[in-house]
Amino acid sequence: MELYPAIDLYQGKAVRLRGGNFEDITVYSDHPAGIAQEWQAQGARWIHVVDLEGARGGKVVHAETLKTIRASVQCRIQFGGGLRCLQDIEAALSAGADRVILGTKALDKPFLTEALARFGSKLAVGLDVRAGKVQLEGWLKESSVNLGEALNVLKDLDVQMIIVTDITKDGMLAGPNFGQIEGVLKSSRARVILSGGVSSLEDIRKAGDLPQDHFEGVIIGKALYERKFTLAEAFQQIRPSVAGA
Repeated sequence: MELYPAIDLYQGKAVRLRGGNFEDITVYSDHPAGIAQEWQAQGARWIHVVDLEGARGGKVVHAETLKTIRASVQCRIQFGGGLRCLQDIEAALSAGADRVILGTKALDKPFLTEALARFGSKLAVGLDVRAGKVQLEGWLKESSVNLGEALNVLKDLDVQMIIVTDITKDGMLAGPNFGQIEGVLKSSRARVILSGGVSSLEDIRKAGDLPQDHFEGVIIGKALYERKFTLAEAFQQIRPSVAGA
């Protein structure tokens, strides 16, 4: 199980949305690279970076910020937001991402097939879910596809990594939707990352109790920014002999 501290980018700053609402945004830092360095110092092996403006507008906005973060840390970077064509995926990888996340375009089966053939394990699919429906375009548009249908498509295409976000939980500090993620683990062969709602060390411990054969890990955002616990303390729950070393 891995922990992915999150950096959500908006207007060059590290921010968090509340429940996916662009009208309810909190700025935590003007220097995202400094946040990345802090996470690395506390044991991060991966950092989850999202271009919020890119996700909303359909075109990557923060390529330069990604490059700055890449130059500031040695840990690996998972990047998403606005990746709607093969050239943008290639550009994000060239800018320093080790893994890219397809959201809106992941429901375009021919495109996803081509992207998987070209980028393979460097590609993850993000399924952002509200009331059972997959959301698109920075969570502003609802698709007609429910979570189960999307998982069936991804299974057919042999997608290797899926990130599942319960939007209603994201930024709310109310605990993750463990029932949803347990259902995903039962119906998917892909490795699965849980996103949305992590609020306490107890949530980290509970995630550690999920079936670990293809549970990849947890994305943590607001809880770290609000100092509910430190990343080092979270790592202590899952690899005590390593955290703080």
